[in-house]
Amino acid sequence: NIYLYYPKSAGGGSKRLFRKVENRSSEFYPNISNIRRGSYIYEEFLPTEGTDVKVYTVGADYAHAEARKSPVLDGRVKRDRDGKEERYPVILTPQEKEMARKVVLAFKQRVCGFDLLRTGNQSYVC
Repeated sequence: NIYLYYPKSAGGGSKRLFRKVENRSSEFYPNISNIRRGSYIYEEFLPTEGTDVKVYTVGADYAHAEARKSPVLDGRVKRDRDGKEERYPVILTPQEKEMARKVVLAFKQRVCGFDLLRTGNQSYVC
């Protein structure tokens, strides 16, 4: 389980993320904002438009990207009539292609995949 705690400026509350169970992968708790005890990684909250971008690479010069509705929005995974998660092709910007190249080179992985967070006119590898 991963817990996200939202700042008051974003409405507060917390969300528990978990492995997909049927069509759910998260649960929102609007009244829980006290951080639990333990180890934490703190990151700046970056609002997105509700889309997750998955990037898949083969070598440093090829990257394919797909988008899906972020289950963080409502905890639900959007599926087609065959039960597969709905995904849509994405065109990467030149900057995102360069980010993909740098990920491949940094991790020395010929084939890899990672998530890309798009917020405003900036993208971040996560």
